[in-house]
Amino acid sequence: MRRHLAPARRLLIVGFAVCFLGALAAPAAQAPVKSSKAKPLNPADIKRLDVKMEEVRDSFLRETTTLIKSYEELGQLGRARMLLEALQKLDPRNEPVKQKLEQLNGQILDAGQFTFEIDAGQSWQVVGTVAKDQPIRIKVTGEYKLATSFTSGPDGLPADNPADDLVTTIALGAVMAVIAPPGAVNRGNGNKSADKPPKPFTVGSSYEKSADRDGVLCLKVNVPPGSKCTGQLTAKISGVVQAP
Repeated sequence: MRRHLAPARRLLIVGFAVCFLGALAAPAAQAPVKSSKAKPLNPADIKRLDVKMEEVRDSFLRETTTLIKSYEELGQLGRARMLLEALQKLDPRNEPVKQKLEQLNGQILDAGQFTFEIDAGQSWQVVGTVAKDQPIRIKVTGEYKLATSFTSGPDGLPADNPADDLVTTIALGAVMAVIAPPGAVNRGNGNKSADKPPKPFTVGSSYEKSADRDGVLCLKVNVPPGSKCTGQLTAKISGVVQAP
């Protein structure tokens, strides 16, 4: 019968199992329930239950490991990662699980990689959508020449609007990114949301980190407004659903 369970249902069962086993794994953190009709504690009974709990836990780990391998063989890397994340929550100090999860994340990033040409002289350019806690990898190569024609007074360059101005917290000329709220940007228009704009972060030649929110990933070169750039920057991007 278990062979006929839908994948989503099996994952749901695993999730319940993780919560259940996680609760059992930390009995010391819970105060004993007092009852007027409670039986006297029998150390032998407690030991027998603890042994049974370990057997259930080990069986669950074996079954889940087998399921992970089966998903990998079918190319369902996302489902395999979901199960590995469940195992990691159950046993955070399990180094083999941690290493396997890192390896699987690398495979997923490699499988979904695409190329994006960055126009160094343009404002924010929409790359695609990202999901919270999912890894993003960006590698940028190439070079460009910068020619500026702006004038400045004693107060320097404007830095109030990250959509159009130079971002003073990021190196001049560096590739930077921002994760804008869904629907807040349009291709070529930058961040036009009425809300407070999200904070840009440095990409440089290489960036790999999990997204801190759901949203739209945009790239831009940090140059003064009105600059003219010639050359080409090419980004290899993974972990992003490419915009059409």
